[in-house]
Amino acid sequence: MEFNARLAAPVARDTLAKIRSDAATFTIIYGISVVAGVGYDVGLTRYPDAFVGVQFAFMAANLVLQAWATLTILRMAGVELPQQTSLRIASVFGVGLLFGLGVGLGLLLLILPGIYLAARWYLAVPTLLAEDMGVSEALSASWDRTEQYWLSCAIVAVLAFLWQILPIAAGSLISLPNDDALWSWMLFSNALSQAGWLFGVAAATTFYLAFGNRLSKTAEIFG
Repeated sequence: MEFNARLAAPVARDTLAKIRSDAATFTIIYGISVVAGVGYDVGLTRYPDAFVGVQFAFMAANLVLQAWATLTILRMAGVELPQQTSLRIASVFGVGLLFGLGVGLGLLLLILPGIYLAARWYLAVPTLLAEDMGVSEALSASWDRTEQYWLSCAIVAVLAFLWQILPIAAGSLISLPNDDALWSWMLFSNALSQAGWLFGVAAATTFYLAFGNRLSKTAEIFG
């Protein structure tokens, strides 16, 4: 097992550069994600009995946005996509389901196994969309391609996860005096959290371009 972390910082920088290079598209994706996050919080607060429906709607919105953001970066990089490229929401959902179950179980088993699985499967969605693979094929390809730099992926994935989860966790520690303060906190926390989510999605695609895409090499991206 190799522990090579040297790509973490370059990929993080390149991820932010890619987001800035198509600021209009990513502003739209980010704005929709924040609205979806606020809607999720409001839905759970006001309609707790509709938990399943609210959860499904939020998840569906995130899947569409994840595929949109991933394809945007792939196209900007000039990746030759399959002729019938689409958002492939069902397949992205399949990857997300297996990813979530595997990583979630790993996190329960002393945390480190979950981080390791997250790193090894980090490229699954961009691989799925760029190379028209099935769910299991994409997960397997991501596993193979991250063997040398899985620690780099882990560092960036954990950074994105903490960026996403800490604003939400902080809400349980804050006492809000009135509805106006509650609305302000929902907007603020979701703005921070969804920025972390978008960074994580974009970073996965940037990693794919670094050493996942069969037509790209790390040297071509980072010099």
